[in-house]
Amino acid sequence: MEKKVSVCLIKTDNCEYIDKVIEGLEYNREYISEVIYTGSIDELPETELDIKPLNIESDNRAFLRNQALKEAKEELVFWCSTSTEIEDSTLEEFLEVLEETEDTDIVYPNIVNIAGDEEFVRNFDNWYTNKWAMIQGLYFEELFPEWGVLTKKGLFENQLFDENYKEYEFYQFVFKNLENLNLSLSDLSFVNQYETDSFIDTSFASKIIRDFIVNKYPIQKVFPNLNWGENESLAYSTAYTMIGDALAKYYDFYNASDYYRKALISFHNKHTLRNLINVYMNMGLFNNLKQLLTKDQGFSEEEIENIKRDVQNIENLIKELERKVEEGFIDEVMYSLNDVIQVYQGAPVYNIAGVISFYKGDLLNSYRFFYKATTINPLEEDILRNLTDVAKQIGKKEDVIALVKRLLD
Repeated sequence: MEKKVSVCLIKTDNCEYIDKVIEGLEYNREYISEVIYTGSIDELPETELDIKPLNIESDNRAFLRNQALKEAKEELVFWCSTSTEIEDSTLEEFLEVLEETEDTDIVYPNIVNIAGDEEFVRNFDNWYTNKWAMIQGLYFEELFPEWGVLTKKGLFENQLFDENYKEYEFYQFVFKNLENLNLSLSDLSFVNQYETDSFIDTSFASKIIRDFIVNKYPIQKVFPNLNWGENESLAYSTAYTMIGDALAKYYDFYNASDYYRKALISFHNKHTLRNLINVYMNMGLFNNLKQLLTKDQGFSEEEIENIKRDVQNIENLIKELERKVEEGFIDEVMYSLNDVIQVYQGAPVYNIAGVISFYKGDLLNSYRFFYKATTINPLEEDILRNLTDVAKQIGKKEDVIALVKRLLD
């Protein structure tokens, strides 16, 4: 008897691409026994698929996945979002992978990211025989997709998705349980993933890196190719710098700065020092930055003067924007922010953007700008106060508390 799957269709956006999503599922309907949709049936086009709507309104994807999972009847669960379009042979190819490697727990495809008229193909490695190499990458979103994947329901028998991780719930589950998982690429499969305009909380990603990679495994296992035997100090410095770089990519500059400082203690070098300077610049910690600009740190007089000039220009720019906002030139500052962000994307700029949105009455975008500024610098009391004040008005105070806890734990 041919195996069939339960499709868990998770509403993650405004359903702009739902027709394409349902059409892709219809092409695969001989392998589908049911579709569990977390939204409302009214949002879907007419279809012959057996769809069970859950009528849930939530932006917590872990919660949505868990509710859909509880309803799934089949042992195989295909995870699909409302912006994920599969090909007519996708599920057949996935099932063939399972036949070839029966101990596989998760089957995943290659992805075609589509944003408007632009397409970007992402070909993934097959981690079936080399899953430990995944922890060395640190940038887990580049390793495999979170949608268009097939999992065995038995994986979730003793634990569901952690609802504290919201939109990073899938990656948190994988890296938490990596020792006991086998992942296989369906190398002939390509799934279209339509990009939508959504707010992503990158602090979850940095938390996963810290908790389930860096703090879980010996650093020598995370970075096995460094020269630990001959120059341990340099190896530690390189490893800490790479961790800092990974966290900085997700705007977690607070924790990145900690790893850069550890790297410099292990082995002082100008590359890491410049990364630390950039972190302080983004956080708006200009005085901390200036304390690093000495000849004792290895900079030449010319390098020190160039960096000081750049810092002073940014400080002057921020002060000028803040002055104009205080004097009521809101529209002028708003129109200039796009140009400013091309030069500097630090916490002070996002704080100013949040203030402008607040004055404009746009509380949601004000919250998002303050949230981004706090992610970049959770130590700045004025920014945190602005975020908290707006969060109280829109019912997101608990989200702010959780954000700060994630970053500072």
